[in-house]
Amino acid sequence: MAVISLKGVNNQMKNKIKYVPWGFFSIDYRVMEEYLEEMAMKGWMLENVGQFAAKFRAIEPQKLKFYVDIFKEGGPLTPEKTKESEEYRDLCRESGWMFISSRDYLQFFYADGDSQPVPIQTDEVLEQNMLEHTLFRNELLSICIFLIIAVWSFSTLFPISDTNFISFTGFTGTFFFPIFCTFSAIPALYSLVRIIKSRRNIKKGLPIEKPTLKSTQRRIRAFNIPVWLIVSFYVLSFIGDAFFRPDDVAMAILAPGVGMAIGLGARYFIKKKSTKKENSVLYVILALIVGIVFVNIAVSFMFERNPDSYRADSIPEGYPVVTMEDISDGEYGSFLHREFNRGMSPVTPRYYDYRERSEINGAARNMNVKYYKTINPYFAEIIFNGITDKLEKGIKWRGMTLFTNIVITDDEMKNLWDADNLALTEERDEIIIRKGSTVLHLSGDIDFNDRKTRELMISRFFSDLKN
Repeated sequence: MAVISLKGVNNQMKNKIKYVPWGFFSIDYRVMEEYLEEMAMKGWMLENVGQFAAKFRAIEPQKLKFYVDIFKEGGPLTPEKTKESEEYRDLCRESGWMFISSRDYLQFFYADGDSQPVPIQTDEVLEQNMLEHTLFRNELLSICIFLIIAVWSFSTLFPISDTNFISFTGFTGTFFFPIFCTFSAIPALYSLVRIIKSRRNIKKGLPIEKPTLKSTQRRIRAFNIPVWLIVSFYVLSFIGDAFFRPDDVAMAILAPGVGMAIGLGARYFIKKKSTKKENSVLYVILALIVGIVFVNIAVSFMFERNPDSYRADSIPEGYPVVTMEDISDGEYGSFLHREFNRGMSPVTPRYYDYRERSEINGAARNMNVKYYKTINPYFAEIIFNGITDKLEKGIKWRGMTLFTNIVITDDEMKNLWDADNLALTEERDEIIIRKGSTVLHLSGDIDFNDRKTRELMISRFFSDLKN
């Protein structure tokens, strides 16, 4: 950044900085100039512009001129100090403009308010051509990337299944993600309309429509405030889930967190440290390699930790649990492995997944219990249908479908369990029961026809639903 020779700046003021939400579209570059002039009059000088916020440093309030220009040799992964950019900025400096910072294709300059610097762009037709072939393409690319991410995210969340309602993040994603996408799509559609109108004006030889600063600021607030509120809900959801299942939350944020850190790091080195465009490709390749290696190591570490860290030596109070010892008629040996993972969401205040491997009559036997206590039978019905649908579809892995099941109904079994809904696999090794607002998913070495087992589980899991 060039040295800023501004009037009356003391050392204490130089150290005072603030970050301001940005929110401008790149095609609003002329409105940015007016905004930066207002900020200078209030005593704030631009230092740099980031993805979501701009950094300002305190100065004595004064009148300054700002110029935001399009540099076609720039870009998101183009170094800031290339031979071409330095020659370009030297020409701008000779014209009376001091370079401040850059953001992709946009270059930010300033001049003293009483000076008469030469305009950087004097050919309106040339400027409009650069606008069309650089900023428009950049905006369109951003819109396309947003649409791809939104469609992929929707495919992972819908149709709604049991996993949508057993965690805060699942609940937030199910109910707020469509709202988030809607509010995020509005700016994209607005930008698309602006681009279409501007391109039409360029072809007709008309000036490009420029919104006022006040209308732009109102638009930024209207577009961004709802989005940031929903992002805040997501952050609170991760905090809530971290209390119950910190390992799962760590895994959920590991890949995107590492990817973002590596991506931002690579971008920093490309923008700040590199001087040749050719180096950008090298940094991107290195970032991809580091990301893949780091995530693989981290994932391996997470899964290969001491199994004792997963052992459930005690079950929290208030959670109804049936163990192999409770339903075993044979000689009970000991627990070989117990695992108890719990969670909750606003619609499922109590959920857990209990896994046990024990020794019965000298042989190992397994049991898996998933318990869902919802606030309303409507949500329990969604969870019930989600579990049965998942059993039928199985798991997709490397183009193959694994662990598919034939799910059947049995009216006699339904009456024996006194259930509102009941389904089980054809092999009768898994059963899903819904009664009222409670869902129970059982699998393993359990005899679902055994009267003692059935009565124990009904009394343990559905005691609050007895007439």
